[in-house]
Amino acid sequence: MKQLKIIVALALLIVGGCSKDEETFTTYPAPDWSILAPEQLPHSFTAIVAVPENINIYATDGDKVAAFINDECRGVGTLVKSENSGNVYYVTVRASDTENGPIVFRYYNARLSYLYQATQSIPFEIDGTYGTYDSPVIMELENL
Repeated sequence: MKQLKIIVALALLIVGGCSKDEETFTTYPAPDWSILAPEQLPHSFTAIVAVPENINIYATDGDKVAAFINDECRGVGTLVKSENSGNVYYVTVRASDTENGPIVFRYYNARLSYLYQATQSIPFEIDGTYGTYDSPVIMELENL
């Protein structure tokens, strides 16, 4: 009888002590992205981007896209719903006369409270464009 109690106690200890590790994710508050001093940034670049389908399934109207040059917000996206492409973001990226640094996009998913950054960057070109309404550039996203 004593052996049975020991076996049951060990079994409970093993089952209770070996629970699966649950993966945890950092959550982020909704960002308050805005352009500082747009009057000092006279040149623009238009980007039309979308998020990958595996993330787009979690998209809501509260999601946000912004463009950054040197970690400074230079444009905030406007959501446009497309029948062909799903959620498309129009981003007017602003820069000064002397800038041609890389533009990096960040995406905030409101449902997941999660922040992503695009793996690809593009150079700023005065009056340049990146993507179209019918064929937006699908951002390759990684966790931030």
